[in-house]
Amino acid sequence: MRLKLPRFDGDVAELSSLFLEAAATERKLPAVYRRGVRTAWPDYPDEGSAYGFTGEMTRLGPASAREVARYELAVELTGLLEPDERRLVWAVAHSAARRARGPRWRAIGKIMGVTPATVRNRYERAILGLWVKCSGVNPLAA
Repeated sequence: MRLKLPRFDGDVAELSSLFLEAAATERKLPAVYRRGVRTAWPDYPDEGSAYGFTGEMTRLGPASAREVARYELAVELTGLLEPDERRLVWAVAHSAARRARGPRWRAIGKIMGVTPATVRNRYERAILGLWVKCSGVNPLAA
């Protein structure tokens, strides 16, 4: 019995952006546990509110159905990667989530103990290998 591989009909750049989008979607999903009521005391204004600072954090909006479907596709495609490649791809995706400058190659390189260029090369090799597996394209056939 042969397993059915997830199908991806885009190019390599779209596959990479799929994982970056999936990491941003993961941050929009609800938390695993619900926070309970911490105290019963009424809210009172802080002293800093007189200057327009309230300390309130804005939250991300909920994920759309399309974003959740693409997130599920990314999770399915993750199963085709080796364990080290999985960690690398998701680390790069999460480091780039909500960041205009892209992934933090240097920070990931420090964690892995390699140079940022090596991290980028390993990431590109993992994405290219995944694209070959799920697109059905034989790169050696010319």
